[in-house]
Amino acid sequence: MEVIQQSEITHQGTIESIEDNHFNVRIVSMASCVSCSAGGTCSASDIAEKIVEVVRPKDSKYNIGDMVTIVLNQSMGLKAVFLGYVAPFLVLFFTLLIMLGLGYNEGIGGLTALLMLIPYFAVMYIFKDKIKEKFIFRLKY
Repeated sequence: MEVIQQSEITHQGTIESIEDNHFNVRIVSMASCVSCSAGGTCSASDIAEKIVEVVRPKDSKYNIGDMVTIVLNQSMGLKAVFLGYVAPFLVLFFTLLIMLGLGYNEGIGGLTALLMLIPYFAVMYIFKDKIKEKFIFRLKY
């Protein structure tokens, strides 16, 4: 992951397939520790491949296998972190506080807090297409 400007996050990737209005691009995500001088000692678990959809420009002349740079607004990255990490934590935390405030013991409160993640992620799954529309990757020229 390379940051070009304060407001953009970029990744290098390879075009896997071409659809009517988008490309499927394979990117390799590496933990930031991989780029340090001790990178050789890091495990393979620090590297993950992902396939993302990128809006296809109308006049594009790209082929399968071409290397491209894709860009995502930094604000969208922050939104993804919020939806994936911060919001579930807040659901856990406030559910636990409410359950303890109602007089339940820690075990029941903790179990209820964990069970509250099921509806949270169910709602995320139901609205995945709507959420997907907000996260738009584009090609950098």
